[in-house]
Amino acid sequence: MKTRYLNVTVNPDRHGKLRARFRKVGAKAVYMRTLPDQPGFDAEYKALTNGEVVSGNRVIPRSVNDLVARYYRSADFAAKGGDDDKTRRRRLIESFRIEYGNDLVEDFGFEHIETILIKRSKKYEDARGRLVGGEVAATNLRKQLTRLFAYAKKLKWIASNPVEEADKVGKLRLEGYHTWSEAEIAQYQKRHPIGTKARLALEIILWTGMRRGDARMFGPKHIVRKKINFRASKNQMDLWLTIATDLRRAIDAMPSVGINTYLVSELGKPYSKGGFGLKMREWCDEAGLPQCSAHGLRKAIARRMAESSATQQEMKAVGGWKHDEEVAVYSAAAAQEGLADSGMARVVDRFSSDNLPNRLDKENGQD
Repeated sequence: MKTRYLNVTVNPDRHGKLRARFRKVGAKAVYMRTLPDQPGFDAEYKALTNGEVVSGNRVIPRSVNDLVARYYRSADFAAKGGDDDKTRRRRLIESFRIEYGNDLVEDFGFEHIETILIKRSKKYEDARGRLVGGEVAATNLRKQLTRLFAYAKKLKWIASNPVEEADKVGKLRLEGYHTWSEAEIAQYQKRHPIGTKARLALEIILWTGMRRGDARMFGPKHIVRKKINFRASKNQMDLWLTIATDLRRAIDAMPSVGINTYLVSELGKPYSKGGFGLKMREWCDEAGLPQCSAHGLRKAIARRMAESSATQQEMKAVGGWKHDEEVAVYSAAAAQEGLADSGMARVVDRFSSDNLPNRLDKENGQD
């Protein structure tokens, strides 16, 4: 609504809080720090009317814009992941900031976060005609917002993290990308035989657990002392892995590979990260597997290890995971029937009525 001050309007924001906005022809509109007739308003209004840049007007104190700028400069953001991972996280945070940058951090409740995540979980076409959004996108955004608002809590701007209090959105809130089954792996291998780039790509990820950004750059220089050695781009972990026979066979069967990387595009150069993801999408579709993706192969090796009774520490060493919670998410697709069979076999062996007399005799020291 208009006020008695030229170029100043006052309206409630989406949280119902009144905000004063200064708009003048030829100048960028700015939110004012104070409302009309409050202490400090007259001086601020005079400065804006004279065309002066008032310190603090470009970023509202304790707003999302303010928080994001501080977060990017913090150790919390710098300490997590490599350059590629930081770029990905910035992209998610910026998608949130563009829409809510001028909102005060303290005004966000769990219900606002839930509304934002529900909106993100619905797929739609963006201005470039690309299909964006979806449940995985909502899950990824939630993870970054959890960290962002945790930093606001550390700054003592808020007493609790509204993202942690919000309900998870969508059936894929934990599962994320589809985990390849053994039948799907066999179907892909049948369509893409040994000696093809499509097959080599699968074997690389399946036997190393590399993320697609690392898999596209995997090459001869990563074979050291007859083992695989590479630094994970996401968290900078230095990993050493055994070269699986199937992977070695797939590499040796290639008619040619790149000088620096085993996988190269039609131009003979390493794939870009996005280009490799699109190529994997194409190869999966050719095999009749629209539900499968490169990232799902990384989860398949975790499933295989879980089904082989690997320990948490062994799984973290292979996949380059730092926390047990990450392993729990990736190994959740382990075949329930097979694990139940092996677990129950030990219970039956120890406690079944057929074996109980012998066990009791042994425990009592009798032959």
